[in-house]
Amino acid sequence: MSVRNRKGFTLIELMIVVAILGILAAVAIPAFLKYIKRAKTAEATMNVRKLFDASVTYFASEHAGTGGGILAASFPDTAGPLPLLATIGDVKVTTAPSSWDGVPTWNALQFAVSDPSYYAYQYNSNGSTTNQAKFTATAYGNLDGDAEFATFTRVASVIAMEIKGGAGLYIDKEIE
Repeated sequence: MSVRNRKGFTLIELMIVVAILGILAAVAIPAFLKYIKRAKTAEATMNVRKLFDASVTYFASEHAGTGGGILAASFPDTAGPLPLLATIGDVKVTTAPSSWDGVPTWNALQFAVSDPSYYAYQYNSNGSTTNQAKFTATAYGNLDGDAEFATFTRVASVIAMEIKGGAGLYIDKEIE
């Protein structure tokens, strides 16, 4: 009788490989999903930075009233949130250009989000004198579709005619 050469894998060997792949997938998939959510937050950080830079530029620029006189330096009025927070979820929302164009604050800051967005943007300001003017630029988002919102905020105030910004971007619940 001749001896047969066996080729291939046994059932046990295949089961071990499948178990190893399952363990790797159990670790890799949640990490990948978290990475994807974190990448989506780049939109908020970039747009809040644009709002901050536009606010500083607006404050430093001269503005004239209807009578032609120079107005005291200030930040634009409060506006937002756009798009409406109720529409934000785990999908991108498109805001009509007319929603941005019809608001003097967004026009003054030259800010609009023309592409579909995961975040809603809000701008709050108060004080018209150069020593009391303050603003807060905020992005709200809900990447996982639950009731909690991620918040990205940048603040600044004027002290002795100099704009003092916060130490950086305040982030609360980054990947919510």
